[in-house]
Amino acid sequence: MNRTCEDCKYCVLIDNGYSNYTVEGTDFNCYKELHPDGSFDRWYGKDKRLEYAQQCGGFEAGECIEMDVDRENEADLTAEQRAIWEAYR
Repeated sequence: MNRTCEDCKYCVLIDNGYSNYTVEGTDFNCYKELHPDGSFDRWYGKDKRLEYAQQCGGFEAGECIEMDVDRENEADLTAEQRAIWEAYR
């Protein structure tokens, strides 16, 4: 199976828009800032740039952080995800 950036624990996906009911897009971010394209709109998860994980030296398998517009799911983060999210913001 080919790994993608979304399979990395340092992946931070942040929905943007007016509210959770009006999401306009989802920005991909690498907490370690290793992705050569920086932050970008994920485009429904089919963006070829997410395949960078196959050559990324900082890749660590894990559940990526998915943050909604209203930040309602912040309470659902694991302790490890919370530490990454707090340092990222």
